[in-house]
Amino acid sequence: MLNFKRIFIEAVIIVSVASVVAFTYNAFSANGIDPFKKVDDVPTVPSEKADDSHANGIVFIDIGKAKEFFNEGKPIIDARTAEAYREGHIPGAYLLDYYEMGRYMNKVLMHLSMDEDIMLYCSGYTCDDSELLARELYTMGFTKLYVYKGGFDEWEESGMPVEGGDGKAGGE
Repeated sequence: MLNFKRIFIEAVIIVSVASVVAFTYNAFSANGIDPFKKVDDVPTVPSEKADDSHANGIVFIDIGKAKEFFNEGKPIIDARTAEAYREGHIPGAYLLDYYEMGRYMNKVLMHLSMDEDIMLYCSGYTCDDSELLARELYTMGFTKLYVYKGGFDEWEESGMPVEGGDGKAGGE
């Protein structure tokens, strides 16, 4: 019984020290997260209402609206990894990997304005990184955010221009 008590106390000490180290690292890391940020409270507009005047929040768009963004030269953000971006991306898109935000944030934010429309995308319908990134940007004050759920997969499959990669994708 005495041995169990000692093991339990040692385990509590190890967990406590590990927690302090983890929270300290998170606080000073460029990619640290703010546990108090309310990203779940961000309003969203479903795709069927995307043609209405822009509501305050995130609007989900289809490929037609994504093409408009591209043709009008509006800012586009690729929320995928750097490797996926190098393999191919929408021409002119800024890389802002959701999981490496601290690495890219300052480089990208200098090209954006809080009062302009911004489109975000990731791989496709099963990828949530663009929506998660949009929620983060919304909490920073960007409120005209459009998430293209079809993402790069649908963009490339539809024959739209692609930059990077092997050059075999549509539009090259």
